[in-house]
Amino acid sequence: MDARRLAWKLSLREDEYPTRLFGRAADEAGLSPQDKAFARELLGGVLRRRRSLDAVIAAYAKGRVTDPRLRAALRLGLYQLLFLRGVPPHAALHGTLEAVKPECTPRIGFLNGLLRAVQRGVKREEPPVDGRARDRMPAGAWSLRFDRAVLADPQTRLAGWLADAWSQPESLTHRWLQASDEETTLARVQAFDRPAPLGLRVNPLRASRESVLEALARAGVSAAAGEHPQHLRVTEPAGGVAALPGFHEGHWSVQDASALDAIALAAPQPGERVLDLCAAPGGKSFAVYEACGGDVEVLACDTHPARLERMEAERARLGHDSVRTMRVDAEQPAPEGPWNLVICDVPCSNTGVLHKRPEARWRFSAQTLREAVAGQDLLRKRQLLPVLGPATRVLWTTCSLEPEENEQAVERLARHSGLSIADARLFEPDATRSGGFAALLVPEA
Repeated sequence: MDARRLAWKLSLREDEYPTRLFGRAADEAGLSPQDKAFARELLGGVLRRRRSLDAVIAAYAKGRVTDPRLRAALRLGLYQLLFLRGVPPHAALHGTLEAVKPECTPRIGFLNGLLRAVQRGVKREEPPVDGRARDRMPAGAWSLRFDRAVLADPQTRLAGWLADAWSQPESLTHRWLQASDEETTLARVQAFDRPAPLGLRVNPLRASRESVLEALARAGVSAAAGEHPQHLRVTEPAGGVAALPGFHEGHWSVQDASALDAIALAAPQPGERVLDLCAAPGGKSFAVYEACGGDVEVLACDTHPARLERMEAERARLGHDSVRTMRVDAEQPAPEGPWNLVICDVPCSNTGVLHKRPEARWRFSAQTLREAVAGQDLLRKRQLLPVLGPATRVLWTTCSLEPEENEQAVERLARHSGLSIADARLFEPDATRSGGFAALLVPEA
């Protein structure tokens, strides 16, 4: 199975998370590292740019495309033609047709004709042209000029135009326009149109930021120091993070700047007892351990055994032996304290990390948001409130931008716990960090 066919077949599995299935599927397909990287780019790009691609299909197709296999094939071909600079048009066309031919033979002529019509009808403009128009679509370092209208009218349907142009659900762009402003909404959709920034948290118990920077430079990897003293921003290599120097020695871990800033907000101290209620994959637990120089007791809990197993492997890699893990049932109270700090990195809608999880944007709805809030409330009642002591601080974090999961949830927690909100921060996504939220609640004086 070649890279295009694998990406196409996985993109059909919209009822699951195709990107989570990718690793095993690519190994089973026997793809080379180069083909694996290409297939990953195709799959992630098609999922991320789905609405934009569908807008182009609707503009060039005569009638609706109802066959999901054909629509997925059109998305695959169009993504290569429109958004991948290094793929020649003839290779995109021929490769796509060959990849889907066994299942799409009766419609292969239609597929070929539509892809060629788009190829003839689009021009690439560099540098990208600013302005709002129905025939122009942003495409990273360039813009695409079509020979017909493909986007919603920005004058009468701004949320729809933003959704078409940067491939987001219109319900989400509409929410953001109502909750904030046009500038903030535009910055968000633009941030989620770029690859997620790769951040590293240096493990100060085994390395220094300077030594990690030097090792990365020797390996030819571009890296820059972040605002937090342990943070680095890195250009991800083709071989993945495990190929970076210092990985096997436990010199660093992957962690976003927003997560590190959230832990800094909690200010864990040596000698404290810390409970992490939603710990896996363990980034915040390990960050607490490092912030305290290893002189801290951390109990990391999660409901998923497989995720805890991966956390155990990460603990061994970093050498953080005194971080304990425990599987807990979502229906039962967490282990009793007393605890100085309880971390609640609660399940949420993921609207702050849509560049990392491309499928999440298409799963967002008013219903899924209500379900996420209900899950947070259940965790608060059954696991968090029973373990609070008279001196317990609470760090509430999400990777969401939605007030129902953030500010409103923290206000409910304060009302039911007797705690007061000491600080709260919304992290806007940009080129240096993912989006999210963190709030520190402390006992009332």
